[in-house]
Amino acid sequence: METKNKKSPITYKGFIPPKPKPENYTLGDGNVPQVVLQENSDWTTSLPVEEKQNVNYETFNCVSFGTLSAIETMMFRLFGEKVNYSDRWIGIMAGTNAGTNGNDPDTICEAIKHYGLIPEEMLPMSSADNIDEYYSFKGADKEACLKAGQNWLAKHDFKYEDVFKPSEPLEEKLNKIKTALKFSILGVSVEAWIMDDRGVYIRLGQENHWTVAYNQNQFTGVFDTYEPFLKKADQNFSWCKRFHINRKENIAKKNDTFLPEKSTNWLVDLLKALGYAFIGLIKKIYG
Repeated sequence: METKNKKSPITYKGFIPPKPKPENYTLGDGNVPQVVLQENSDWTTSLPVEEKQNVNYETFNCVSFGTLSAIETMMFRLFGEKVNYSDRWIGIMAGTNAGTNGNDPDTICEAIKHYGLIPEEMLPMSSADNIDEYYSFKGADKEACLKAGQNWLAKHDFKYEDVFKPSEPLEEKLNKIKTALKFSILGVSVEAWIMDDRGVYIRLGQENHWTVAYNQNQFTGVFDTYEPFLKKADQNFSWCKRFHINRKENIAKKNDTFLPEKSTNWLVDLLKALGYAFIGLIKKIYG
């Protein structure tokens, strides 16, 4: 039976593929903590507020929208906080604009690590009437935004990593998505949007959009910035990012607890335990 595909009117390219770097972290290499937050790999109940990236004009800011949706989801799952960060802010600070046809996820994540995040109300989309105003500080106090971003950075630790390489087999990619979803909601590159007669969004050409994967069953559940906000995707994703966020006060508490690492040698364990106990005693005496 012939399949009839329905293509959406999206014609822009808002996602730019990142350039692979040898220093990039990868799932399982030990650089990003693996804390199981969602054992069933389904983040449906933690998803953030629905937002459109195209209201009267196209922002080309899908990579910011998708990445911040992931962070907002994790803030709720970790700390019970329903937050909405300014996508416009991080788009500006990362150098996103219509002229460059969007941005890549590594640049967006590095901008977050450098400039932090601010509340939506400090730099909302609603205060910009066109694309030029959107990528400016119209209606906002730039210095106040910069200060708020640094305040966020002072309290939060943000990390990210690749879930797989673009060249890996599809089955292996989907297995890694299922595993990575235990630790965080994910950012994925897709072709937006071609729907087949199953009501599933497929890929026939080049990826042009960045969105959020929130579960993995027969199809990948996607939380998007175009209606319908919840989609089912059956695509061979080239790029997928996992995120990790923590409060720095929690990291400080963990570092303040002196515990020996696991070892198969009981004598090594004993010496380590004595050493950590001695360090703890010195710290108590001298503050």
